Amino acid sequence: MAVGFYIAGLIGSLVYLLKKKTGWKPVLLLLTGSLAALGMWVSGEIRQKEGSLKEIRRENRQGTEKMWELKAKAEEETRSIQIRVAPQAYEIDELQALSETLWERLKETIAGEQGTLDCVREDMSFPEAVEGYPFRLRWLTSDPGLLSGEGKIGPDVPEEGAAVEITLQILQEESRFMAEHSFSAKLFPKSGREAFWNRLETHMEKMEENTRATDKYILPDHFEGKKLSFFPEKTEQSGKIFLLFLFGAVLAAAGEKRESEKQDKARRAEMEQEYPEIISRMSMLVGAGMTISGAFRRIAGEYGRQKQEKSRPLYEELMTACREMEAGIPEIRAYQNMGKRCGLPCVIRFTALLSQFAKSGASGLKHALHEETAQALKERRERARRKGEEAGTKLLFPMILMLVLVMIIIMIPAFTSFG
Repeated sequence: MAVGFYIAGLIGSLVYLLKKKTGWKPVLLLLTGSLAALGMWVSGEIRQKEGSLKEIRRENRQGTEKMWELKAKAEEETRSIQIRVAPQAYEIDELQALSETLWERLKETIAGEQGTLDCVREDMSFPEAVEGYPFRLRWLTSDPGLLSGEGKIGPDVPEEGAAVEITLQILQEESRFMAEHSFSAKLFPKSGREAFWNRLETHMEKMEENTRATDKYILPDHFEGKKLSFFPEKTEQSGKIFLLFLFGAVLAAAGEKRESEKQDKARRAEMEQEYPEIISRMSMLVGAGMTISGAFRRIAGEYGRQKQEKSRPLYEELMTACREMEAGIPEIRAYQNMGKRCGLPCVIRFTALLSQFAKSGASGLKHALHEETAQALKERRERARRKGEEAGTKLLFPMILMLVLVMIIIMIPAFTSFG
């Protein structure tokens, strides 16, 4: 029943897309959904036709436990069940060989930095696990007061040294495997300075245990004849704060630059849109017999009288040029300043024409403005065509992504059903 809706949605959306030119986005979504649903239905049908599942492949020895959801059928009754499938287990012989390899590796690092078990003066290296081996390690010592299960030497080691028996248990719980290796180490007190701080830590731990019934823990002021002072550990955050604000400043500067470029680009685009209108009006007024400066001032004046809330940048530049001429700046210089401020090739051509004919007289200006108007209109049509192409290009990428998504939804179930 459901597959009928999928097919109907697919056919209906295709017919609409072929006949209609607008409103295609919702229909494209319906087409995508119909294709995805139909693909998943076909994939499910293919898996059912392949027959019942006979086996489940385990993860390899480095894998993890995986939960499988299955539909079980017993004669006419069906039910959904879940089963956990553990990764492939090691054989006992393999574990034994791996444990021996691990033991040979550990013997080189157990003694710590001093590197010999005959004279241990620093804490030993007792890891709980080693990367690449499926074991958990447990360390036992004959005298935890002298050597803890973490490999730390206690403060009560005599000057003449003390022998300690150490047992390493290599465990693998899933296979109930355990291997043991025993060895001995000769411990000696730590160096004087290190031993003092170890004894102080032990002393402070005992003081804390003995005063847990009180609401305060009083720190010792003397130990072994030495005066003690304690300070809260300083957390130096100034560097992080500086880097954080420096990063923020860089981002802010980049954002401002990008925003400035965006505004400048928008301003130039607006001026390009306004230019054909201005050059056309200039051509009409000059053709009607007005002087160059008279036509220029009239266009700027009409904009000033009819100015609305949103300013038009190219007209604003015309008004700025008029104010410069009123302030005493020569007419030609005002036109040149306008071209420099705008920076657009079309405006520079326009101001160059005005400057040229302001020097030599208006003879021939009408024809030059007529040609510039035709050129401006041609450029506006070219810009409109480019914007249309850019809009089409922007729509192409989302459509490609949607097509790829549909293909993934359809193909992945089909491939997994053959695995």
